[in-house]
Amino acid sequence: MTRQKSFLIAMSGGSGSGKSTLAEALLAHLPKGQAVMFGEDAYYLPMSHYGTPKTEDERHALIASINYDAPQSKEVDHLVKDLKALKAGQGVDQPIYDYDRHDRSKKTRRIEPAPILILEGIHALSMPKIRPLIDLSVYVDTPDDLRLARRIRRDVVERGREVEGVLQQYLGTVRAAHYRYTYPAMFEADLVIADEGVPAYGNVRPTEEAIERMLAPVLARLQTAGAI
Repeated sequence: MTRQKSFLIAMSGGSGSGKSTLAEALLAHLPKGQAVMFGEDAYYLPMSHYGTPKTEDERHALIASINYDAPQSKEVDHLVKDLKALKAGQGVDQPIYDYDRHDRSKKTRRIEPAPILILEGIHALSMPKIRPLIDLSVYVDTPDDLRLARRIRRDVVERGREVEGVLQQYLGTVRAAHYRYTYPAMFEADLVIADEGVPAYGNVRPTEEAIERMLAPVLARLQTAGAI
């Protein structure tokens, strides 16, 4: 008997939009083993792709020159290969990206196939090679000021960065890349979900009502498609 291919949900939105929160809520809502999360950020290119800096100053300068908010910062072919394998019922060893080192870890994460694959990331709907694999595309539309506030909280609290550095990166590359690559995908998405206040980071958890509101249209589409 031929195994049914996995149903791929791709969730996108700007940095700090709440897409990860929505993806995690969907994963938690579905029965154990029915879905698996697949993070796009794991496929950031390794530092060796850009060069081999000899000093710490050279390394910091190289890191500062990379636009991590452009799709070109991702190893797209590797991502597509792994998605195709999972959809075909094969397990993969996904890369792990070390944000502290700004480089790919030597370790990998084993992911086994599941009936539903949840891909989330700012470029999940912006890479042409991925589009033919997507069964349901979801875009989380969140006001810019709320996204920036969440990004500052995440980078300062969780990643130990300085506020000034976060703002410089946002104004220098993040905002421009969002409107060039991520935002246009909203107009081709199957579902656009407005997020007007679900906190994606920090100790304050989204309310049950907010999660249910955002999950409802996704679950309805999955039911219509026969995925659940």
